[in-house]
This record gives sequence, C-alpha cells and structure tokens, in this order.
Amino acid sequence: MDEVELDPRRHFSQTETTYAWLLQGGICPICTRKLDRDLFDGDHVRPWSKGGRTAVDNLQALCRSCNIRKGNSMSPIKDLPTVKVKLSTAPTRTWAQKALRVVASTSDPVLIEACPGAGKTRFALEAAARMFDSGEINRLLIVVPSRRLVEQWCEASTGVGGGASIPLAPSTWRHPQPMPDGICGGVITYQSLFAQPNWWAAFAAEPGYRALVIFDEIHHAGTESGWGIASQEVFAHWAKRVICLTGTAFRTKDQMAFVRTVAVDSIERRSVADFTYNYGDALKDEICRPIYFEHIGGTATFQVPDGSVQTVTTDDDLNPRGESYRLRTLLDASGGHIREMIDVGDSRLARIRATGDNDAAGLIICIDCDHADAIANILTERSGVRPVVVCSRSNNPDDPIPADGIEKFVGGSSPWIIAVRMVSEGVDIRRLRVLIYATNVIAELTFRQIAGRIVRSDTNNPEDFGVMVIPSDRRLQTMADHITGPAMVNISGQLVQTASRSSYESIEGLESYGSFAPIDSTGVLEFVTHSDGRRAPAELVRLAALHVERTGSPVLPFEIAVAALNDPKIEESLRRSLNDPV
Repeated sequence: MDEVELDPRRHFSQTETTYAWLLQGGICPICTRKLDRDLFDGDHVRPWSKGGRTAVDNLQALCRSCNIRKGNSMSPIKDLPTVKVKLSTAPTRTWAQKALRVVASTSDPVLIEACPGAGKTRFALEAAARMFDSGEINRLLIVVPSRRLVEQWCEASTGVGGGASIPLAPSTWRHPQPMPDGICGGVITYQSLFAQPNWWAAFAAEPGYRALVIFDEIHHAGTESGWGIASQEVFAHWAKRVICLTGTAFRTKDQMAFVRTVAVDSIERRSVADFTYNYGDALKDEICRPIYFEHIGGTATFQVPDGSVQTVTTDDDLNPRGESYRLRTLLDASGGHIREMIDVGDSRLARIRATGDNDAAGLIICIDCDHADAIANILTERSGVRPVVVCSRSNNPDDPIPADGIEKFVGGSSPWIIAVRMVSEGVDIRRLRVLIYATNVIAELTFRQIAGRIVRSDTNNPEDFGVMVIPSDRRLQTMADHITGPAMVNISGQLVQTASRSSYESIEGLESYGSFAPIDSTGVLEFVTHSDGRRAPAELVRLAALHVERTGSPVLPFEIAVAALNDPKIEESLRRSLNDPV
C-alpha cells in the first residue's frame, strides 16, 4: 500500500474556520444546529490522516461535538457507547410512584414540586433510570445550584440506599472534557450553565444522543438570573426530555420556557406544578419530622432617618419599613433579642442530645458574613469553642473553607454550624435538629427551604422532631402557621434593610432623610407552635419543662403544655408540683 502524503500544515487557522462558518451561515452541516462561532472547529472534509489537504476547498466548519464524533473518518456518526443503568431496588414511595406516572404520561417538560426531605433526588434518578431502560433517552444532564449539590447528586447516582444506579461522570468533570467510557452524563451548576449556555445546549443535542435534562431547584433558571428566554428555548428544543424540581411554589418576574406560570399581579408570576407533594402530605405519610416553632418576642430600639429614637415591641403594628427596622434590630448581634434566640436554641439542642440523639446539631442562618462572625463570637463566649462557620468571606483565619467545613461537619459531632447561604436548598445534613432563623430575608420560598434543613426524618431518634427558633414577626408567624399547606401568593419577595443613608418612609408614614441604626433589643420566649397548628403559651411550656426535668417524664414539654391549656386541672397540677419537694 502506497504511503499517504500528508499536508505539512496540520490545522486550519482561526480565520479560515471563521470564513467557513460564515459561508455556512453558522450552521453545522452534520447536526444542522445554528451555533456561535466559538463552538465550531475547522474540519478536513477528506481527513488529513488520509491525505486531505489543509486548504479552504477541503474545509468545513463543524460544531465541536460533531467534529469529535467524526474523528478521522468520512462518517460523522459512530456507534454510541453502551452504559449500564439499574432501577431502584428499594420500595418507591407512594408520592414518587404517582409523580413517575405524571412524568411517563407526557413528553413535555414537567415541574415536580415536593417538599424538602421528601426524596426528590431519588425520585428524579428513578425517573431517569426508567427512561434509560425504555430507550427513551441515552444521555443525562443534571443542573444544580451549588458544587455541594453536584457531589450529592453524584453520590446518590451510585445507587446508595437501594436507589437507581446511573453511571455519571465524577463531580470534578467539566465539559468539554471527554465523557469517560461507560458514562452517560454529568452534573453541573447553574453558574456553569449560564456561563456557556450554547456549550451545554450542544451537549444535549449531540448527534445520536437523546438527552434528559433535570433542573434541580428550577427557580434558579429564571430569566432574571441572566439566562435569557431565547437560550432556554434552545435548550427546550434540543433536549429530548426536561424534568424540573422545586421544594415549593415560587414567584418570578418572567415567563420560563420549562415551567407553566400564572400572573399573580402586574409584575410577578407564580409557578404551576404538574405534581405537588407538600410538607403537610409528608407529615401524614411520616416521611418528614414535625417542627416546633419557638417564637421570641421582645422590644427593639433603633434610630430612624429623622434622627429620633423609637422603641417598639414585637406586638406593635408598623408599616413595612417599620417592620424592617424592627426585625433588623432584633437580629443585631449587640442586642439582647438574638442572645435570647441563641439561649433557647442551645438549650433545646442540649436537651435533644441528652435524650438520645448524641450527635444532634443546630444551624444558624445569618444576614451576612459579618453578622455570622458576630453570632459565632456569641456562641464562643457561651461554650469556649468556636462553632463551624461557612461563609463566602471569613473574618476569622481559623474558619474553614466552606466546602471543607460542611464536609467535616456532616461527618463530625460539632453542635453548631453558622452560615448565610452555604447551607441551603438541597444540602443534606441529617443530624440537624435545631434551626435559628437569624436572617432578615422575608420570602416564603427562602423560609420553607431553610426550614427544610431540619425536616429530614431519622427513625433512630427516640423522639424525632425539629425545633425552629424565630423572631416574633407577624410575617414569619404567618409562614410558620401555613407551612404544611400550599405556598401563599400574598407574601412577596425579600425585604432587606441595611444601615445605609437614604430617603425613607418613616414608621409613621412620613417621608424623611437620614440613617437607620439599631441600638438595643430585648428578647423573651412568647409562645410555641407546632407544624400541625397547635399553640401553647411560653409560661405553660416553661412549667411543663420544669415538670419533665423534676420527674423524668418522657412526654415532651410542649405536649404537656397543650394538655394543660385545654384542661385546668392539669395546669393546676403543674403549678402545684413546683412546690412539692423533690
């Protein structure tokens, strides 16, 4: 066989490739997609290794995925690699079975709304495995909010706990790195998607592949995020199937290509799920643990923009600006209110640990990194040990890198972790039992996601429940009271107040100019509510707690307090027992 004479120039120049791309109108001749120039490579029509010349008359611009698949052959499509996918071996929860039927009944994008702790990840992987098994898809791309969730999805895809097993690329994989042999997809962050949407559209549309795209916490994909509706529509066109997941209904200012929305008002729209499984449903099915909400009331003293000093209680009716001032003051680390919240939370955690859950932990969600550091200092004063602080910016050189800190906390026994956003939606730390809501974000989606950190049940606990300590703010009270039902549409987005100087409406409704500044606050436990709607005043809860401490009763103080509230004889017995000798 004669030796092939190779062109001494191996590669086409960028200018030549751009020339071909322009002649082709930006369209790949193999997959017919119209893509940006930086997604194309110059390709030899007759392969260079077979004597093809590196000249314009032997040049075509191919999208990168088609060029890789073509290789040095004249045929663009090679045999696709085979992958081994296994369906779940563990029983599928009833809600998931119903949701799977919804997914199977259509080829359109679907939105599955299931509360935190219900098992959305396992459900979605089972749905994907069934599509692989039927031949409907042969590629999977999962998009998540954070690197931590990339790792969690990759771990879950290995079939842990009897779930579906799907061979995904390791969490360190980045497109356009070659897909490892035997691998059928990968997990990326929304940040990666927004940075290179056409790359990922090309990944989903690669010739020969039928891709399922799973969007975890789909509200991150709203066009407000910078991912334009046009890019969403391209993705929706090229993906074979799309499954969207969310923990609760959400609001957005724009329509979304993958989610049906309805107008709430002239500005905002609300998501409409194809299947809904809320926290109330999960409680009935005993999938999630109940929550006790400890409401901390008190007073707040702050300077308003006109320079005057105001002192208000948590019971006072204020306009939205006044409510914002009050909440920000209650949460200020120099005041007494936040210390009372920490005292209550720490004492509840100590009792939970003392009654059998030895590695139970607490989470404090703060306003920002400076606030987190100040709260950590308070806890350090109490115990002599600094809690784990995971923030994007650290004020203390001893604080860990966030990812390392979370990883160590998950497998350790430290009692407290403090965060702003790092421990949020989807982050699974099963030993969390107590939560202190020390952020001034007033948004139902955020409230439910944060509450979701403590609802994951653990059958090993003798009494499995969560405790959430919140300021006695009417908006937070409303969210707590309605947590088991559908998300409300009348509670809007974030209301965040900082100590900046600007023009404000005063708490009396008058326009003024100046600086807001928190001065001081006090805190006292006012009442306790249960996620099932029951309520008990703090005085009876304290009496019941003392009774439990003295007698060793296995009944929770809240349950005794509720019984006493409905039966004067029990209340009388509680008060009388305090005077009895031990």
